[in-house]
Amino acid sequence: MPGKTFCALRPLFKWLIILIAMCVLTACQSFKDGMLNPKGIVAYEERKLFFDTLALMLIVVLPVIVMSLTFVYHYRVSHRVRDYKPNWSHSHFLESLWWGIPCVIIVVLAILTWKKTHELDPYTRVKGYQNETPLLIQAIALPWKWLFIYPQQNIATVNYVEIPAGQPVEFWTTTDNVAMSAFFIPQLGSQIYTMAGMRTRLHLLANQPGDYVGMNTLFNGDGFAGMQFIVRVVSPADFQQWFDQIKKSSLPLTDDVYTNLLKPSKDNKPTFFNGVPNNLFYNIINTYISSSGTIHPRENQIKLNNFANQKE
Repeated sequence: MPGKTFCALRPLFKWLIILIAMCVLTACQSFKDGMLNPKGIVAYEERKLFFDTLALMLIVVLPVIVMSLTFVYHYRVSHRVRDYKPNWSHSHFLESLWWGIPCVIIVVLAILTWKKTHELDPYTRVKGYQNETPLLIQAIALPWKWLFIYPQQNIATVNYVEIPAGQPVEFWTTTDNVAMSAFFIPQLGSQIYTMAGMRTRLHLLANQPGDYVGMNTLFNGDGFAGMQFIVRVVSPADFQQWFDQIKKSSLPLTDDVYTNLLKPSKDNKPTFFNGVPNNLFYNIINTYISSSGTIHPRENQIKLNNFANQKE
């Protein structure tokens, strides 16, 4: 009887193994570019919290799985055992185990999560670097691209971020002419939502040079899939060299150029600008704060720009 059962279940096990293998293989790229391969302090702490939480939960889950399989095998119909007690119904000792242990684990998880939630708060500077001045980058979600402004250096980029290794970075984020988005660099740390008329903040620190993937993780329209950007982490000396190169060779980000960036476009290549209009980031936020009614704040501006281009 058991042999026949195994033969009947063999195709099921075969397809289950194939499915697991496919899942593992498709996750290879996600592992390479995701939070399980951290290149920054925040991402490392988040991965550690993930595995600590997983280990605590497995204390309950693994014994349940083992006991379930053991009971099915031990008390099967064809196996006569003397310890079978059909009238048994209660044990104070067992009740204390399967209620007490999960309760203790929940308390430990709650304390661990509460502590790490405050330590890894996106608005809080990276632990151990509170006294260092962060590099400020203003990130603006546009349709469907990212504009990054370096206000201290007076330069800007589209779909490209370069930061020095070992220096804290503070991102200010908002959106313009696109739905709510989500700013995320998986290998460096936390995700933060970006919303029109609001400024959200995110502190990160990269400690290994390299090229990483940044993305929008919230569906915001037709070009959502291509709304990704390059994050290049370099040495402080190479960062200064890159900054000097942008200052010499790039065109300025004028009001007309920015109006063109407001138009929807897909799969935009990295672009660099030398010079940014004063207080552009704050003006974008104020545009939505001061607006009212049902007309989008950017509707008339884009229409006028299109009309001027047609006349030319």
